[in-house]
Amino acid sequence: MDHKSETVDRRDKLVQAASRLIQRQGYARTTLAEIAEAGGVPLGSVYYYFKTKDEVLVAIIDRRVAGLHHLLVEATESTGPRERLETLLQIWVTDKDVDSMYGCPIGSLCYELAKQREASSEATAKPLKFLLQWTEEQFRQLGQGEESPSYALHVITVLQGASLVANAFNNPAVILQETDHLKAWLNNLIDPCLPRAAKH
Repeated sequence: MDHKSETVDRRDKLVQAASRLIQRQGYARTTLAEIAEAGGVPLGSVYYYFKTKDEVLVAIIDRRVAGLHHLLVEATESTGPRERLETLLQIWVTDKDVDSMYGCPIGSLCYELAKQREASSEATAKPLKFLLQWTEEQFRQLGQGEESPSYALHVITVLQGASLVANAFNNPAVILQETDHLKAWLNNLIDPCLPRAAKH
């Protein structure tokens, strides 16, 4: 591995470590020293990559947007909008245990910084805005027209609410129940003649 690749790899490991820490204990409580320890590097090495914790936050946001882009755009290029929406719901199902323990990594960070009126709260919402815009586009491709923004907002609101309630009760079944309800709603919206999915 050349020096440039090694530098990128170490930086990415620090961002991953910081992302996990912040999801578990919040942005305000996480220090650069903890990030260094979780990333397995001396504290001085963190400053080589990031001058401040805010720079770490920006890197986390960029990484999350890139991850969503990969999962929802790159990995679903050959599928239709309905299958893409099902992929979105499956992300919540796959992450249900982690979300029920620590909350949604996107929504919980937005909530924390917005509540404290942090200047960075608007930037933190970038992954959430990406999800909304992407979901709206899927509904437009499904022919939902002017209803697409409200349908997209409904989906993202339900998913974020499910993560919040699942976290409050440490109960991943909440996420399973709400994603099942969303699947039934989507089925009825797109194919009204199909039978509705069974609810738990």
